[in-house]
Amino acid sequence: MKKYIIFFAIGSSILLLFYTGFKLFDNGSFKFALLSYGLFLFIFLYSIIYLFQNKWVPITIQLITLLIVFILPPLIRTEVNFYHYKEDREEIIRMLADGEIKKEASLDKGFSFYYTPPQYMNAVKSTTIRAGIHSKNKFFVFFQSAEQPFLEMRGLTEGFIYSSTGEFPTAKEFDYYMDYKKIDNHWYFVSNDLERFDSSCLFLCE
Repeated sequence: MKKYIIFFAIGSSILLLFYTGFKLFDNGSFKFALLSYGLFLFIFLYSIIYLFQNKWVPITIQLITLLIVFILPPLIRTEVNFYHYKEDREEIIRMLADGEIKKEASLDKGFSFYYTPPQYMNAVKSTTIRAGIHSKNKFFVFFQSAEQPFLEMRGLTEGFIYSSTGEFPTAKEFDYYMDYKKIDNHWYFVSNDLERFDSSCLFLCE
């Protein structure tokens, strides 16, 4: 183990970086997460032991990896999610405009919930799609882009609003009260978590 500690440190770091990148595009699997973090932690403990023998390279490699894992994903998660699922969301918008998606019964005039087509669950992160359709040319659609935090009672509402008019909807049009950042002529980023809102969409939003 001592002879190959540097190679193990590099290997476990590459695996963790790969999993981190994979999770930006997909939810990831529990087994993959357990393998990535478990192996990294195991080698990290050995790296600490070898640190007392003045062997700095393994722990340095892993500390740099941790720095990348904890700092980089939050900076680019919004951009990656937006472009990765943009075509799927545009197809959902077309289906909504053409009346191809079934709507839940609702008494609200500002918005309704539509059942998410099964093939687009990753693009919506919810079984329903929140939309305010006022006419063929005036409608607004919200796409949840973030997973709900574990054991978080308040929940996380974060994602993208599509506006067919290009204007952010008023409370009467969509019953929406969060701050927003403009992406382009039709898309907006929103989040009810102020800290995430301030630190997200740094490179994509205007």
